Amino acid sequence: MKKKKFILFPFLALFLSSCLFDTDDDGLSSWLSDQGMPSSYKVQTVTVKDLSPVSAEVSRDTLPETGWYRGMLGAVPGMTFDVAYDFALDSAFLDTLGSADSVRSYVHLKLLTSYYGATALPSNYFPIEEEMKLKVSWIISGKLSKKEFNDVGSISDSVWFEELESWKPQKKADTTISVSLNSKKDSVLTLTLDLPKAFVEDVSKNAGNRRLQLRLSAPEASRVFRFYGVGHSQYYPQFFLVAMKSKSYPRLFKAKRAATLYSSLDDSDGLVLHGGVGDSLVVEFPSKPIMKALSDFYGDEFPYEGFDVRQAVVMAEMTFFRDDSKGSRELDYPIMVLAGSFLDSADTSVQRTESYYKFNDSLVVKKGHQNLVFHEGDSLTLQVTAGMRDFINRAHDGRTFKMSMTLGNSIVLDKDPYFTNRITTKKDTIKTVVATGDTMKFATGDTIRVAFPDVDYARYDFSTIKEKPATLKLWLASKRGED
Repeated sequence: MKKKKFILFPFLALFLSSCLFDTDDDGLSSWLSDQGMPSSYKVQTVTVKDLSPVSAEVSRDTLPETGWYRGMLGAVPGMTFDVAYDFALDSAFLDTLGSADSVRSYVHLKLLTSYYGATALPSNYFPIEEEMKLKVSWIISGKLSKKEFNDVGSISDSVWFEELESWKPQKKADTTISVSLNSKKDSVLTLTLDLPKAFVEDVSKNAGNRRLQLRLSAPEASRVFRFYGVGHSQYYPQFFLVAMKSKSYPRLFKAKRAATLYSSLDDSDGLVLHGGVGDSLVVEFPSKPIMKALSDFYGDEFPYEGFDVRQAVVMAEMTFFRDDSKGSRELDYPIMVLAGSFLDSADTSVQRTESYYKFNDSLVVKKGHQNLVFHEGDSLTLQVTAGMRDFINRAHDGRTFKMSMTLGNSIVLDKDPYFTNRITTKKDTIKTVVATGDTMKFATGDTIRVAFPDVDYARYDFSTIKEKPATLKLWLASKRGED
Protein backbone atom coordinates (compact mmCIF):
# COMPACT_ATOMS: atom_id res chain seq x y z
CA MET A 1 0.00 0.00 0.00
CA LYS A 2 1.48 3.35 -1.03
CA LYS A 3 0.43 6.54 0.69
CA LYS A 4 1.14 10.21 0.19
CA LYS A 5 0.27 12.95 2.65
CA PHE A 6 0.40 16.69 3.15
CA ILE A 7 -0.23 18.75 6.30
CA LEU A 8 -1.77 22.24 6.30
CA PHE A 9 -2.26 24.93 8.94
CA PRO A 10 -5.45 26.53 7.67
CA PHE A 11 -6.89 30.00 7.86
CA LEU A 12 -10.58 29.46 8.68
CA ALA A 13 -13.58 31.77 8.36
CA LEU A 14 -17.25 31.23 9.05
CA PHE A 15 -20.45 32.24 7.33
CA LEU A 16 -24.01 31.63 8.56
CA SER A 17 -26.75 31.39 5.96
CA SER A 18 -30.45 32.02 6.09
CA CYS A 19 -33.09 29.28 6.20
CA LEU A 20 -33.27 27.30 3.00
CA PHE A 21 -34.49 23.92 1.75
CA ASP A 22 -34.97 22.79 -1.82
CA THR A 23 -38.53 21.50 -1.59
CA ASP A 24 -42.00 22.60 -0.47
CA ASP A 25 -43.44 22.15 3.03
CA ASP A 26 -45.26 18.92 2.21
CA GLY A 27 -42.16 17.44 0.64
CA LEU A 28 -40.08 18.55 3.61
CA SER A 29 -42.52 16.90 6.03
CA SER A 30 -42.28 13.63 4.11
CA TRP A 31 -38.51 13.85 4.05
CA LEU A 32 -38.30 14.42 7.80
CA SER A 33 -40.64 11.48 8.37
CA ASP A 34 -38.44 9.27 6.19
CA GLN A 35 -35.47 10.27 8.31
CA GLY A 36 -37.31 9.44 11.56
CA MET A 37 -37.75 13.07 12.65
CA PRO A 38 -40.99 14.89 13.56
CA SER A 39 -42.33 17.11 10.80
CA SER A 40 -42.74 19.88 13.39
CA TYR A 41 -38.97 20.37 13.52
CA LYS A 42 -37.60 23.48 11.87
CA VAL A 43 -35.06 23.00 9.11
CA GLN A 44 -32.35 25.64 9.02
CA THR A 45 -28.97 25.80 7.38
CA VAL A 46 -25.49 26.56 8.62
CA THR A 47 -22.71 27.21 6.13
CA VAL A 48 -19.02 27.04 7.03
CA LYS A 49 -16.86 28.67 4.39
CA ASP A 50 -13.09 28.72 3.92
CA LEU A 51 -12.76 25.30 5.47
CA SER A 52 -9.28 23.97 4.73
CA PRO A 53 -8.19 20.41 5.46
CA VAL A 54 -5.51 19.67 8.03
CA SER A 55 -4.44 16.63 6.02
CA ALA A 56 -5.19 14.64 2.91
CA GLU A 57 -3.82 11.26 1.98
CA VAL A 58 -4.04 8.99 -1.05
CA SER A 59 -4.09 5.24 -0.49
CA ARG A 60 -3.17 3.10 -3.46
CA ASP A 61 -3.55 -0.66 -3.43
CA THR A 62 -1.07 -2.16 -5.90
CA LEU A 63 -1.53 -5.80 -4.87
CA PRO A 64 -2.57 -8.18 -7.66
CA GLU A 65 -6.29 -8.67 -8.12
CA THR A 66 -7.83 -12.03 -8.86
CA GLY A 67 -8.62 -12.70 -12.49
CA TRP A 68 -11.40 -15.11 -11.62
CA TYR A 69 -14.24 -13.08 -13.11
CA ARG A 70 -12.48 -10.52 -15.28
CA GLY A 71 -9.08 -9.25 -16.33
CA MET A 72 -7.44 -6.17 -17.83
CA LEU A 73 -4.50 -5.83 -20.20
CA GLY A 74 -3.00 -2.66 -21.63
CA ALA A 75 -2.50 0.91 -20.56
CA VAL A 76 -4.31 4.16 -19.86
CA PRO A 77 -2.77 7.46 -18.75
CA GLY A 78 -1.06 6.95 -15.41
CA MET A 79 -1.64 3.17 -15.27
CA THR A 80 -0.59 -0.10 -16.85
CA PHE A 81 -2.32 -3.48 -16.45
CA ASP A 82 -0.56 -6.84 -16.79
CA VAL A 83 -2.24 -10.23 -16.65
CA ALA A 84 -0.67 -13.40 -15.22
CA TYR A 85 -1.78 -17.02 -15.69
CA ASP A 86 -0.87 -20.24 -13.91
CA PHE A 87 -1.11 -23.42 -16.04
CA ALA A 88 -0.45 -27.14 -15.55
CA LEU A 89 0.93 -28.81 -18.72
CA ASP A 90 0.81 -32.60 -18.72
CA SER A 91 3.63 -34.87 -19.82
CA ALA A 92 1.75 -36.52 -22.70
CA PHE A 93 1.25 -33.27 -24.55
CA LEU A 94 4.75 -31.96 -23.83
CA ASP A 95 6.09 -35.16 -25.41
CA THR A 96 3.97 -34.40 -28.49
CA LEU A 97 5.41 -30.90 -28.68
CA GLY A 98 8.94 -32.21 -28.43
CA SER A 99 8.52 -34.43 -31.53
CA ALA A 100 6.46 -32.01 -33.62
CA ASP A 101 7.71 -30.44 -36.84
CA SER A 102 6.43 -27.04 -35.73
CA VAL A 103 4.55 -25.56 -32.80
CA ARG A 104 2.73 -22.31 -32.31
CA SER A 105 0.96 -20.83 -29.31
CA TYR A 106 -1.66 -18.19 -28.77
CA VAL A 107 -4.08 -16.91 -26.13
CA HIS A 108 -7.71 -16.01 -26.79
CA LEU A 109 -9.22 -13.32 -24.56
CA LYS A 110 -13.00 -12.98 -24.85
CA LEU A 111 -13.82 -9.32 -24.31
CA LEU A 112 -16.56 -8.29 -21.88
CA THR A 113 -19.90 -7.98 -23.64
CA SER A 114 -21.20 -5.84 -20.78
CA TYR A 115 -18.66 -3.20 -21.78
CA TYR A 116 -17.98 -3.63 -25.50
CA GLY A 117 -21.62 -4.39 -26.25
CA ALA A 118 -22.90 -1.39 -24.30
CA THR A 119 -25.20 0.87 -26.29
CA ALA A 120 -23.84 3.81 -24.33
CA LEU A 121 -20.37 3.53 -25.85
CA PRO A 122 -19.44 6.63 -27.86
CA SER A 123 -20.11 6.21 -31.57
CA ASN A 124 -16.41 6.66 -32.41
CA TYR A 125 -15.20 3.91 -30.07
CA PHE A 126 -15.12 1.20 -32.78
CA PRO A 127 -13.40 -0.03 -34.82
CA ILE A 128 -10.27 -0.59 -32.72
CA GLU A 129 -7.20 -0.90 -34.94
CA GLU A 130 -3.64 -0.86 -33.64
CA GLU A 131 -0.27 -2.60 -33.62
CA MET A 132 0.33 -3.55 -30.01
CA LYS A 133 3.71 -4.52 -28.60
CA LEU A 134 3.23 -7.50 -26.30
CA LYS A 135 5.80 -8.27 -23.62
CA VAL A 136 5.80 -11.92 -22.55
CA SER A 137 7.66 -13.43 -19.59
CA TRP A 138 7.40 -16.93 -18.16
CA ILE A 139 8.55 -19.47 -15.61
CA ILE A 140 8.55 -23.23 -16.29
CA SER A 141 9.00 -25.51 -13.31
CA GLY A 142 11.14 -28.64 -13.11
CA LYS A 143 9.50 -32.02 -13.56
CA LEU A 144 6.65 -32.57 -11.12
CA SER A 145 5.48 -35.77 -9.53
CA LYS A 146 1.86 -36.75 -10.06
CA LYS A 147 0.95 -35.38 -6.62
CA GLU A 148 2.87 -32.13 -7.17
CA PHE A 149 1.20 -31.77 -10.56
CA ASN A 150 -2.27 -32.23 -9.07
CA ASP A 151 -1.45 -29.84 -6.23
CA VAL A 152 -0.87 -26.96 -8.69
CA GLY A 153 -4.63 -26.46 -8.76
CA SER A 154 -4.87 -26.07 -4.99
CA ILE A 155 -2.37 -23.25 -4.54
CA SER A 156 -4.14 -20.34 -2.87
CA ASP A 157 -4.41 -16.97 -4.60
CA SER A 158 -2.76 -15.21 -1.66
CA VAL A 159 0.37 -17.39 -1.89
CA TRP A 160 0.58 -16.92 -5.65
CA PHE A 161 0.01 -13.15 -5.37
CA GLU A 162 3.02 -12.82 -3.06
CA GLU A 163 5.15 -14.55 -5.70
CA LEU A 164 3.82 -12.24 -8.41
CA GLU A 165 4.79 -9.15 -6.43
CA SER A 166 8.43 -10.19 -6.76
CA TRP A 167 8.07 -11.67 -10.25
CA LYS A 168 11.43 -12.96 -11.47
CA PRO A 169 10.88 -14.68 -14.83
CA GLN A 170 13.25 -17.25 -16.25
CA LYS A 171 12.89 -15.79 -19.73
CA LYS A 172 11.12 -13.05 -21.60
CA ALA A 173 10.49 -11.99 -25.18
CA ASP A 174 8.54 -9.37 -27.13
CA THR A 175 6.25 -9.68 -30.11
CA THR A 176 3.90 -7.40 -32.05
CA ILE A 177 0.17 -8.10 -32.16
CA SER A 178 -2.17 -6.72 -34.79
CA VAL A 179 -5.47 -5.76 -33.12
CA SER A 180 -8.63 -5.46 -35.21
CA LEU A 181 -11.96 -5.30 -33.40
CA ASN A 182 -15.29 -4.28 -34.88
CA SER A 183 -18.50 -4.68 -32.90
CA LYS A 184 -20.66 -4.62 -36.04
CA LYS A 185 -18.85 -7.59 -37.62
CA ASP A 186 -18.09 -9.72 -34.58
CA SER A 187 -20.86 -10.92 -32.27
CA VAL A 188 -18.27 -12.04 -29.68
CA LEU A 189 -15.18 -9.86 -29.64
CA THR A 190 -11.95 -11.80 -29.09
CA LEU A 191 -8.45 -10.47 -28.60
CA THR A 192 -6.00 -13.05 -30.03
CA LEU A 193 -2.42 -12.82 -28.76
CA ASP A 194 0.17 -14.75 -30.75
CA LEU A 195 2.99 -15.63 -28.36
CA PRO A 196 6.62 -15.16 -29.46
CA LYS A 197 8.70 -17.91 -31.06
CA ALA A 198 11.18 -17.90 -28.17
CA PHE A 199 8.37 -18.84 -25.78
CA VAL A 200 7.13 -21.70 -27.98
CA GLU A 201 10.65 -23.13 -28.36
CA ASP A 202 11.31 -22.96 -24.64
CA VAL A 203 8.08 -24.76 -23.73
CA SER A 204 8.54 -27.39 -26.46
CA LYS A 205 11.93 -28.58 -25.21
CA ASN A 206 10.50 -29.63 -21.84
CA ALA A 207 9.20 -33.08 -20.88
CA GLY A 208 7.20 -34.50 -18.01
CA ASN A 209 4.50 -32.76 -16.00
CA ARG A 210 5.28 -29.03 -15.67
CA ARG A 211 3.86 -25.90 -14.17
CA LEU A 212 3.86 -22.87 -16.46
CA GLN A 213 3.44 -19.31 -15.19
CA LEU A 214 2.87 -16.75 -17.92
CA ARG A 215 2.75 -12.96 -17.68
CA LEU A 216 1.53 -10.67 -20.45
CA SER A 217 2.09 -6.92 -20.60
CA ALA A 218 1.30 -4.20 -23.14
CA PRO A 219 2.53 -0.96 -21.53
CA GLU A 220 2.50 0.95 -24.82
CA ALA A 221 -1.08 0.03 -25.77
CA SER A 222 -3.45 2.89 -26.51
CA ARG A 223 -6.13 1.51 -24.19
CA VAL A 224 -6.87 -1.18 -21.64
CA PHE A 225 -8.74 -4.27 -22.84
CA ARG A 226 -11.37 -5.84 -20.55
CA PHE A 227 -12.01 -9.58 -20.81
CA TYR A 228 -13.65 -12.46 -18.97
CA GLY A 229 -11.72 -14.18 -16.20
CA VAL A 230 -10.87 -17.85 -15.71
CA GLY A 231 -13.96 -18.50 -13.59
CA HIS A 232 -16.54 -17.53 -16.18
CA SER A 233 -18.43 -20.62 -17.33
CA GLN A 234 -18.20 -19.79 -21.03
CA TYR A 235 -15.63 -17.12 -21.72
CA TYR A 236 -12.53 -18.12 -19.78
CA PRO A 237 -9.20 -17.17 -21.38
CA GLN A 238 -8.09 -19.93 -23.75
CA PHE A 239 -4.41 -20.82 -23.99
CA PHE A 240 -3.59 -22.91 -27.08
CA LEU A 241 -0.50 -24.85 -28.00
CA VAL A 242 -0.73 -26.31 -31.52
CA ALA A 243 1.73 -28.99 -32.72
CA MET A 244 2.18 -29.88 -36.40
CA LYS A 245 3.53 -33.22 -37.62
CA SER A 246 1.59 -35.72 -39.72
CA LYS A 247 -1.50 -34.52 -37.86
CA SER A 248 -2.60 -31.40 -36.05
CA TYR A 249 -2.61 -31.66 -32.26
CA PRO A 250 -4.38 -28.60 -30.92
CA ARG A 251 -4.63 -28.55 -27.14
CA LEU A 252 -6.45 -26.10 -24.91
CA PHE A 253 -5.28 -25.46 -21.37
CA LYS A 254 -7.51 -23.64 -18.94
CA ALA A 255 -5.63 -21.57 -16.37
CA LYS A 256 -5.71 -22.80 -12.80
CA ARG A 257 -5.77 -19.18 -11.68
CA ALA A 258 -5.21 -15.69 -13.05
CA ALA A 259 -4.42 -12.23 -11.75
CA THR A 260 -4.32 -8.64 -12.93
CA LEU A 261 -1.36 -6.56 -11.81
CA TYR A 262 -1.80 -2.80 -11.71
CA SER A 263 1.13 -0.39 -11.84
CA SER A 264 0.84 3.32 -11.22
CA LEU A 265 3.03 5.67 -13.20
CA ASP A 266 2.17 8.59 -10.91
CA ASP A 267 4.96 9.11 -8.37
CA SER A 268 4.37 12.80 -7.76
CA ASP A 269 3.18 14.37 -4.52
CA GLY A 270 -0.15 15.24 -6.09
CA LEU A 271 -3.48 13.86 -4.91
CA VAL A 272 -4.04 11.65 -7.95
CA LEU A 273 -6.83 9.05 -8.01
CA HIS A 274 -7.34 6.33 -10.59
CA GLY A 275 -10.73 4.88 -11.40
CA GLY A 276 -11.57 1.21 -10.98
CA VAL A 277 -8.51 0.16 -8.98
CA GLY A 278 -9.39 0.97 -5.38
CA ASP A 279 -7.58 4.31 -5.03
CA SER A 280 -9.04 6.45 -2.26
CA LEU A 281 -8.41 9.95 -0.99
CA VAL A 282 -9.03 10.64 2.72
CA VAL A 283 -9.48 14.30 3.63
CA GLU A 284 -9.47 15.45 7.26
CA PHE A 285 -11.05 18.70 8.49
CA PRO A 286 -10.70 20.38 11.91
CA SER A 287 -13.66 20.38 14.30
CA LYS A 288 -13.29 23.86 15.84
CA PRO A 289 -14.67 25.98 12.97
CA ILE A 290 -17.67 23.64 12.56
CA MET A 291 -18.40 23.62 16.29
CA LYS A 292 -18.02 27.41 16.52
CA ALA A 293 -20.48 27.90 13.65
CA LEU A 294 -23.05 25.72 15.44
CA SER A 295 -22.48 27.50 18.77
CA ASP A 296 -22.98 30.88 17.11
CA PHE A 297 -26.07 29.67 15.33
CA TYR A 298 -27.80 28.12 18.34
CA GLY A 299 -26.52 30.61 20.89
CA ASP A 300 -25.32 27.99 23.37
CA GLU A 301 -22.37 25.75 23.97
CA PHE A 302 -21.59 23.20 21.30
CA PRO A 303 -20.86 20.32 21.28
CA TYR A 304 -22.48 18.60 24.24
CA GLU A 305 -21.07 15.80 26.33
CA GLY A 306 -22.92 12.86 24.86
CA PHE A 307 -25.58 12.53 22.19
CA ASP A 308 -27.63 15.70 21.57
CA VAL A 309 -31.20 14.66 20.76
CA ARG A 310 -32.37 18.23 20.23
CA GLN A 311 -30.96 18.53 16.73
CA ALA A 312 -30.21 16.24 13.81
CA VAL A 313 -28.49 16.62 10.46
CA VAL A 314 -31.05 16.26 7.69
CA MET A 315 -28.40 16.67 5.02
CA ALA A 316 -24.77 17.76 4.78
CA GLU A 317 -22.81 18.75 1.69
CA MET A 318 -19.11 19.44 1.22
CA THR A 319 -18.25 21.52 -1.85
CA PHE A 320 -14.73 21.59 -3.31
CA PHE A 321 -13.22 23.60 -6.11
CA ARG A 322 -12.21 21.31 -8.99
CA ASP A 323 -10.03 21.57 -12.07
CA ASP A 324 -10.51 18.92 -14.77
CA SER A 325 -7.54 20.06 -16.87
CA LYS A 326 -5.07 17.62 -15.29
CA GLY A 327 -7.37 14.63 -15.62
CA SER A 328 -7.75 12.06 -18.37
CA ARG A 329 -10.35 9.40 -19.24
CA GLU A 330 -11.25 6.83 -21.89
CA LEU A 331 -14.89 7.75 -22.38
CA ASP A 332 -16.29 11.20 -22.99
CA TYR A 333 -18.64 11.08 -20.01
CA PRO A 334 -18.60 12.66 -16.55
CA ILE A 335 -17.48 10.39 -13.72
CA MET A 336 -19.24 10.13 -10.38
CA VAL A 337 -17.21 10.70 -7.21
CA LEU A 338 -18.26 8.47 -4.33
CA ALA A 339 -18.02 9.88 -0.81
CA GLY A 340 -17.44 7.90 2.34
CA SER A 341 -17.40 8.83 6.02
CA PHE A 342 -15.83 7.41 9.15
CA LEU A 343 -18.45 6.46 11.76
CA ASP A 344 -18.08 5.17 15.30
CA SER A 345 -19.36 1.63 15.74
CA ALA A 346 -18.75 -0.11 19.09
CA ASP A 347 -15.84 2.28 19.77
CA THR A 348 -14.33 1.40 16.41
CA SER A 349 -14.04 3.73 13.42
CA VAL A 350 -15.82 2.22 10.41
CA GLN A 351 -15.69 3.67 6.90
CA ARG A 352 -19.02 3.61 5.06
CA THR A 353 -20.02 4.83 1.63
CA GLU A 354 -22.43 7.74 1.77
CA SER A 355 -25.82 7.50 0.08
CA TYR A 356 -26.84 10.21 -2.33
CA TYR A 357 -29.78 11.14 -0.11
CA LYS A 358 -31.50 14.03 -1.81
CA PHE A 359 -31.35 15.93 -5.09
CA ASN A 360 -32.07 19.52 -5.89
CA ASP A 361 -34.17 18.53 -8.93
CA SER A 362 -34.33 21.94 -10.58
CA LEU A 363 -30.56 22.37 -10.26
CA VAL A 364 -29.89 18.86 -11.62
CA VAL A 365 -32.07 19.41 -14.71
CA LYS A 366 -30.38 22.74 -15.37
CA LYS A 367 -26.74 22.00 -14.58
CA GLY A 368 -26.49 18.26 -13.95
CA HIS A 369 -25.59 16.34 -10.82
CA GLN A 370 -23.05 18.06 -8.64
CA ASN A 371 -20.99 15.02 -7.57
CA LEU A 372 -19.29 14.66 -10.97
CA VAL A 373 -15.86 15.42 -12.40
CA PHE A 374 -15.20 16.04 -16.11
CA HIS A 375 -18.38 18.07 -16.01
CA GLU A 376 -19.53 21.64 -16.52
CA GLY A 377 -18.69 24.14 -13.80
CA ASP A 378 -15.72 24.20 -11.45
CA SER A 379 -17.08 22.68 -8.23
CA LEU A 380 -17.65 19.22 -6.78
CA THR A 381 -20.36 18.75 -4.15
CA LEU A 382 -20.51 15.55 -2.10
CA GLN A 383 -23.17 14.62 0.44
CA VAL A 384 -21.68 13.55 3.78
CA THR A 385 -24.88 13.33 5.78
CA ALA A 386 -24.27 10.13 7.75
CA GLY A 387 -20.72 11.12 8.61
CA MET A 388 -21.67 14.59 9.77
CA ARG A 389 -24.50 13.24 11.93
CA ASP A 390 -22.05 11.00 13.72
CA PHE A 391 -19.32 13.63 13.92
CA ILE A 392 -21.43 16.41 15.43
CA ASN A 393 -22.56 14.25 18.33
CA ARG A 394 -19.07 12.96 19.10
CA ALA A 395 -16.93 16.01 18.40
CA HIS A 396 -16.69 16.93 22.10
CA ASP A 397 -13.59 14.71 22.28
CA GLY A 398 -11.79 16.99 19.80
CA ARG A 399 -11.84 14.60 16.86
CA THR A 400 -11.53 15.79 13.29
CA PHE A 401 -14.06 15.16 10.53
CA LYS A 402 -12.78 12.62 8.01
CA MET A 403 -14.23 11.78 4.64
CA SER A 404 -13.05 9.68 1.70
CA MET A 405 -13.36 10.08 -2.04
CA THR A 406 -13.14 7.47 -4.82
CA LEU A 407 -13.94 7.52 -8.54
CA GLY A 408 -17.11 5.62 -9.50
CA ASN A 409 -18.82 4.81 -12.79
CA SER A 410 -19.26 7.12 -15.73
CA ILE A 411 -22.62 8.88 -15.99
CA VAL A 412 -24.31 8.88 -19.37
CA LEU A 413 -27.34 10.98 -18.38
CA ASP A 414 -25.86 13.64 -16.15
CA LYS A 415 -29.05 15.72 -16.01
CA ASP A 416 -31.47 12.93 -15.19
CA PRO A 417 -33.22 13.89 -11.90
CA TYR A 418 -33.90 10.26 -10.95
CA PHE A 419 -30.22 9.26 -11.13
CA THR A 420 -30.95 5.54 -11.47
CA ASN A 421 -31.22 2.96 -14.24
CA ARG A 422 -34.87 2.10 -14.91
CA ILE A 423 -37.51 0.99 -17.42
CA THR A 424 -39.91 3.68 -18.56
CA THR A 425 -43.56 3.27 -17.65
CA LYS A 426 -45.10 6.51 -18.88
CA LYS A 427 -47.06 6.50 -22.15
CA ASP A 428 -45.48 9.69 -23.35
CA THR A 429 -42.01 9.80 -24.84
CA ILE A 430 -39.36 10.85 -22.35
CA LYS A 431 -36.66 13.25 -23.43
CA THR A 432 -33.39 13.35 -21.51
CA VAL A 433 -30.37 15.50 -22.27
CA VAL A 434 -27.20 13.42 -22.17
CA ALA A 435 -23.70 14.53 -21.21
CA THR A 436 -22.63 14.99 -24.82
CA GLY A 437 -25.34 17.58 -25.39
CA ASP A 438 -27.47 15.32 -27.58
CA THR A 439 -31.11 14.50 -26.89
CA MET A 440 -32.31 10.91 -26.53
CA LYS A 441 -35.97 9.92 -26.81
CA PHE A 442 -37.29 7.00 -24.81
CA ALA A 443 -40.62 5.24 -25.30
CA THR A 444 -42.59 3.25 -22.74
CA GLY A 445 -40.76 0.05 -21.80
CA ASP A 446 -37.34 1.31 -22.86
CA THR A 447 -34.39 0.86 -20.53
CA ILE A 448 -32.82 4.11 -19.44
CA ARG A 449 -29.21 3.64 -18.35
CA VAL A 450 -28.11 6.64 -16.35
CA ALA A 451 -24.78 5.08 -15.36
CA PHE A 452 -22.37 3.34 -17.72
CA PRO A 453 -22.20 -0.40 -16.91
CA ASP A 454 -18.44 -0.44 -16.33
CA VAL A 455 -15.80 1.79 -14.77
CA ASP A 456 -13.65 4.18 -16.72
CA TYR A 457 -9.99 3.69 -15.77
CA ALA A 458 -9.58 7.42 -15.51
CA ARG A 459 -6.91 9.54 -13.85
CA TYR A 460 -7.90 12.60 -11.82
CA ASP A 461 -5.74 15.09 -9.91
CA PHE A 462 -7.44 16.45 -6.76
CA SER A 463 -4.51 18.67 -5.77
CA THR A 464 -6.77 21.73 -5.74
CA ILE A 465 -8.17 20.42 -2.44
CA LYS A 466 -4.98 21.57 -0.70
CA GLU A 467 -4.97 24.87 -2.59
CA LYS A 468 -8.60 26.00 -2.45
CA PRO A 469 -10.79 25.95 0.70
CA ALA A 470 -14.00 23.93 0.83
CA THR A 471 -17.50 24.88 1.96
CA LEU A 472 -19.62 22.79 4.31
CA LYS A 473 -23.40 23.27 4.29
CA LEU A 474 -25.60 21.69 6.97
CA TRP A 475 -29.36 21.30 6.92
CA LEU A 476 -30.40 20.93 10.56
CA ALA A 477 -33.80 19.84 11.89
CA SER A 478 -33.86 21.30 15.39
CA LYS A 479 -36.02 21.55 18.47
CA ARG A 480 -34.23 23.56 21.10
CA GLY A 481 -35.57 23.90 24.66
CA GLU A 482 -39.34 24.34 24.76
CA ASP A 483 -39.69 25.35 21.09
